[in-house]
Amino acid sequence: MTASDPRPVGEDDLHAFVDGRLDPGRRAAVEAWLVAHPEAAARVAADREMRDRLRARLASVADEPIP
Repeated sequence: MTASDPRPVGEDDLHAFVDGRLDPGRRAAVEAWLVAHPEAAARVAADREMRDRLRARLASVADEPIP
């Protein structure tokens, strides 16, 4: 939550942040919130790591032609 965006940061924001789907203003608000909430920041980091591992593991499937 910032002065420019009074909405509290919720799970939907965190998931969108991990997926890179937040607009720049909201992303900045979430980043600032994560600095103040280290436990949530650690969870987000773990989610990003899992996302990257899944993408790497399934990359060959994503490259297959659609039947």
